[in-house]
Amino acid sequence: MPRERTHIRYQLYKSRARNLAATSAAQLQHRLNLAGPTKTDLSQVRFEAINAQALDACERWEYPHFLWDEVIGWKAKEPLSLDIAIWFDEELCGLCFANPNNSRQRIRIVRLEGRPGAAHPLKRRIATLAMMAIDRYAQILGSKYIEVQEPLEGAISVYQQLGFAFDSEGRLVIAVEGLVL
Repeated sequence: MPRERTHIRYQLYKSRARNLAATSAAQLQHRLNLAGPTKTDLSQVRFEAINAQALDACERWEYPHFLWDEVIGWKAKEPLSLDIAIWFDEELCGLCFANPNNSRQRIRIVRLEGRPGAAHPLKRRIATLAMMAIDRYAQILGSKYIEVQEPLEGAISVYQQLGFAFDSEGRLVIAVEGLVL
């Protein structure tokens, strides 16, 4: 019974982080609207768990970099992991999987991918949107840093634009609440 309650608590943490990210996206939309007309309405962005519907939508992506089916097994083994499917209305635009280390001092982005190929409404915004949820989740867990595990060469500059930097040990990290929007 205690293990079941712990699992439910973690599910609530993840749900709360996704909901807070949606609120942050709406606030970002408001700031963008004040600056002038925008092409994308971030109020249509949804943050959900990676489920069968997301995996089915991902199967239709052109040349995805990662195999996302593995995430289901990882979620079962890692109850503290955070999985995020980023939708724009009914279109899956990005996926993310992050996992805290044992001490919870760092949460690692294991995989993060925007839909490759054809343009989609959130093109070039997936990393920012995923970071909204990861940062909130890291705050809930009491983590101090977010780390990119094995960043792809082409993605390093995107992470650096968000405020990530290499630490003395060569890890690409950012302090929690250090997100640049």
